[in-house]
Amino acid sequence: MKAKPRKPRSGQVQIKRMEHRWPDLVPKLISRNRFIAWIGPLRGFQMKYKVAVIWEWRNPRATPLVHVLDPPIAPRPGTDFIDLPHLNYDHQAPEDSALCLFDPDAGEWDNTMLIADRIVPWASEWLHYYEIWHLDGVWRGSNAPGPISVGEILRQRQENADGAGA
Repeated sequence: MKAKPRKPRSGQVQIKRMEHRWPDLVPKLISRNRFIAWIGPLRGFQMKYKVAVIWEWRNPRATPLVHVLDPPIAPRPGTDFIDLPHLNYDHQAPEDSALCLFDPDAGEWDNTMLIADRIVPWASEWLHYYEIWHLDGVWRGSNAPGPISVGEILRQRQENADGAGA
């Protein structure tokens, strides 16, 4: 017997589950009701952060994005935003980069899943690892295949280019 395909979760279902599981994350409709943004506190390891979980609910292929609003995420001393691990790096406004919470090619997220049960816990876990990374520069969270930051990707490309010319 074939498994019945699951339906995408509606905006109403996502809002209800978020209200139940994360009542401090307050939903707001933004950009002409095209997006739902849940804004509020989320705990990392030792700190609370104000985050925005943003989801384009009318787009079935859209993935939720999490942005840290306050305190803003920051690179370690002597590094730059490009060296922050696991960011969906925004080249034009690095400080507005969203957290990279899952590997999209691995099927870890799809629109049949609940944001409150997957994305928000992953964001809290990301913040936990971020705080520890700030202490010693080691990212202890799981990694998708490949480099953990845009800076690492660029350094590897440069090393390969330098090695190719030798």
